[in-house]
Amino acid sequence: MPIDMQSEIIAEVIARLAVVESFGGLVSEDSVLRVIDAEDTEGLPDDFIVIQPGGVEELERAAGGGSVRERVTFNITAITRRRGFAPQLRAARLGIKAALPGPKGGLATQGVQVVAFLPETPMPPTEGRRWACHVMPLQVTYVQPLK
Repeated sequence: MPIDMQSEIIAEVIARLAVVESFGGLVSEDSVLRVIDAEDTEGLPDDFIVIQPGGVEELERAAGGGSVRERVTFNITAITRRRGFAPQLRAARLGIKAALPGPKGGLATQGVQVVAFLPETPMPPTEGRRWACHVMPLQVTYVQPLK
């Protein structure tokens, strides 16, 4: 069975983001809306990070069918329920960028070719909500072995 590159990449990103001050204590792969819309959010810390897998684009198939070059987008979302959310989320944003440095985002997973952040979206809490977020789409290009 071939290695699931997306799972390998997510595991490494989760480990790297654990160093983000205040937010790195809880980094998980999940749906952002499922987490913040859940009725029971009392067990969650004030600050945390959710990685939500997004779309995958096939870029190129290798001759012989041994691998495929793909690009996946992961939404890295820093989430806080603190009142002074703006400076907290800016600090998280900087911490996330520092945890994923260089053209490969510091990822050592074999097959990762390039990592880039796409335009980001800050999201203040909406009426009646307490969670504020900063969404940072991370695009990762990699080679997925098929054999």
